Amino acid sequence: MIRVIDIIWVEDIQAYLPSIKDELAELEREFKVKLDITEKNDSSELAKIAFDIPSSLVFCVDYNLKNEEDGIGIDGDKVIENIRAVNPNCSVVFYSAKLTQEELRLIIGNDDSYTTCVYRPNLLEKLREMLENGEI
Repeated sequence: MIRVIDIIWVEDIQAYLPSIKDELAELEREFKVKLDITEKNDSSELAKIAFDIPSSLVFCVDYNLKNEEDGIGIDGDKVIENIRAVNPNCSVVFYSAKLTQEELRLIIGNDDSYTTCVYRPNLLEKLREMLENGEI
């Protein structure tokens, strides 16, 4: 039986997920999982989270979410803050193409052990590692 991993992927650049679909499919085959991804391209949709978030849900959140077209929205650290207000233990992968892993960790703080910070070029490698280690 294939395990389903529910992921909410928050990324304002709509072309990003399609650009990595082959790599995601490879992870699915290799780890015999189904990545059930719900893409959110507008961070303002997540400004207020008014429902329970199951601990099994995984979030992939980009840092810069100022919505390419109109420049509005909240950044990923605020999205994570809203997620943590509802569920302090679900897995979050926080990434950026401009900020390093260390810079992202400074933004989030060291007390959030359920958020993994990663530089975007290393994102798929980090997801592979998390699958190997049973973290997601």
